[in-house]
Amino acid sequence: MRLPSSLPPLRWLQRHAAGLLRLLYPPQCLGCGAAVPEVHVPLCASCVRRLERPAPATVLDHIRRLSGGERLASAQALWAFDTGGVVQRVQHSLKYGNRPAQGRTLGRWMRHLFPTAHADGGLVVPIPLHRTRHLERGYNQSALLAEGLADALGTSVRSALHRTRATASQTRLSRKQRQANVADAFAVRVPEALSGATVYLIDDVLTTGATLTAAAAALHEADVAAVHVATLAFARS
Repeated sequence: MRLPSSLPPLRWLQRHAAGLLRLLYPPQCLGCGAAVPEVHVPLCASCVRRLERPAPATVLDHIRRLSGGERLASAQALWAFDTGGVVQRVQHSLKYGNRPAQGRTLGRWMRHLFPTAHADGGLVVPIPLHRTRHLERGYNQSALLAEGLADALGTSVRSALHRTRATASQTRLSRKQRQANVADAFAVRVPEALSGATVYLIDDVLTTGATLTAAAAALHEADVAAVHVATLAFARS
């Protein structure tokens, strides 16, 4: 291939590096290994069709068992979590694989959870990380999902919540311990800016729902009109 005379070789290589990498190492589906069009697309269409989608009523009933859950307007998840399976591989790639573009793609796919939603002044609010955890990981996976969903809904992301304190990992805690761990762990930055707003509260995985109900409690204290929970996956606990 002949290089354009007006473009230095190094700059030409930088410009075409992504294309060369795709040619040498084509992006693969995290489910079956088949080729996918871009690295930001984690799954092929065939694998997506095979994934279980939990019924919204099941997810909402689950989270309403927690104190504060009864105030949620809705709760949905795109897929059912499958320990050791495709959804877990996608979630781990998003959370630990340093692939922010994948998060935005997955967020756009979450648009299917809200078929009748439109740009009605609703705000997409991600569950925040504590600043220490954010520095360790480099990004907030829930914020990436929120960016993709907001883009698909035609609305905006609002970093309205912040963590008032660091919390222990929820992974090995019981339902009661999880609730205690995140109690009063969230606050709204500017409460008056949310008064009367419809909020789509976003996280990557709903397990017991303790984190989401704690965050929703802070939003309700700011006098929001409604809180709709949406997550990438639902893991029964």
